[in-house]
Amino acid sequence: MSYLKVLVVGDVSAGKTSLVTRLVSNSFQETYKSTIGCEFSSKLITLNSEVKRVQLWDLAGQDRLGAVTKLYCRDAHGVIVVGDISRAETVGRTTKWKAEVEEYSTGPDGRSLPMVLCLNKCDLIVTPEHATEQLQALVQENGFAGGFFTSAKTGYNANEAFACLITMITKRNAENPSTSQPSKYANITLALQHINRKSCC
Repeated sequence: MSYLKVLVVGDVSAGKTSLVTRLVSNSFQETYKSTIGCEFSSKLITLNSEVKRVQLWDLAGQDRLGAVTKLYCRDAHGVIVVGDISRAETVGRTTKWKAEVEEYSTGPDGRSLPMVLCLNKCDLIVTPEHATEQLQALVQENGFAGGFFTSAKTGYNANEAFACLITMITKRNAENPSTSQPSKYANITLALQHINRKSCC
């Protein structure tokens, strides 16, 4: 079975692990311990009638991309960049996370990896007027493949953000026939799910 490797990056307590848990097992826990190093989860999806395993690499946010964390960027296919919309400073640092990943990881064609921006914990605030326009401006100005207000707690837009990223990865691979990835846009089935998590320090 082939696989896709997706990094999940962002500041401490932005909700990365909660978002991964929502994507993989459609569940939510009120409390989590901070990730140390990296945690691995996997999710089965169907791309154009072919089952693939998506490996979600939940990277610790304590010290940005330190020497060890940089190793986890190798051979990635795409990235979910997470900010906590209730803490403006974490939203501002999403572009720095994107730039650091770009420094240490590129796709097979040498281009930057597809990245989706998730402004998480939108259940904690009342979305301000023109928020969607501001999000789209942030996405376009910084070259994200897409941007979403998400809530790991309620599941709001979690699968939509994931599907956007997988579709962009598939599109990119279609433009590079030398890769072993599917050659058409993804027809994504999110029903098959499986979790296999472990910590790595």
